[in-house]
Amino acid sequence: MNWLQRIRKIISGVLLAIAGFLFILLDDKKYTLLLAGLIIYLLFNGIKMMIYYLTMARLMVGGKSILYKSVILLDLAMVTASLTTLRPVYLILYLVGIYIAAGVLDILRSLEAKKLDAPEWKIKFASGLFNILLGTAAGVSGLLFSSPEISAFIYGGGLIWSGITGIASAFRRTSTVYIQ
Repeated sequence: MNWLQRIRKIISGVLLAIAGFLFILLDDKKYTLLLAGLIIYLLFNGIKMMIYYLTMARLMVGGKSILYKSVILLDLAMVTASLTTLRPVYLILYLVGIYIAAGVLDILRSLEAKKLDAPEWKIKFASGLFNILLGTAAGVSGLLFSSPEISAFIYGGGLIWSGITGIASAFRRTSTVYIQ
């Protein structure tokens, strides 16, 4: 990881932790603000990947996967934009579903890293398991108690935790492989 990637990871971790604190502290506008941030993030990444596909990835082996990922991100942004008028309970369940899906992806990536004998697979696996458990706890508490505030508190804590782990991973030492 070079210094620019480290700076980008630190900034995204700080922004994620701030979003978590805002999600816990704000009252009425927190769902709208979080969904707006998620929409902007998904749109930005979808457009960035589409531009990357049009300029370079279409000429590469496996470039169509970049196209598919960009279309999926743009579709998710549109679906997220259509959910802004729903009740907070449904918004929390949608956000929890995204959080659980991220945990499942972390676990799948860790299993792939284990196959390659990478030492970091345990950290990725634990992070994915934690995300799944946290998302499940937020979803169950939201459904059982019919109060989105408990789920919002758990979800905000998860965002803060993700931001802190992102910042910590920016300071982790990475090995450099030299090809001779």
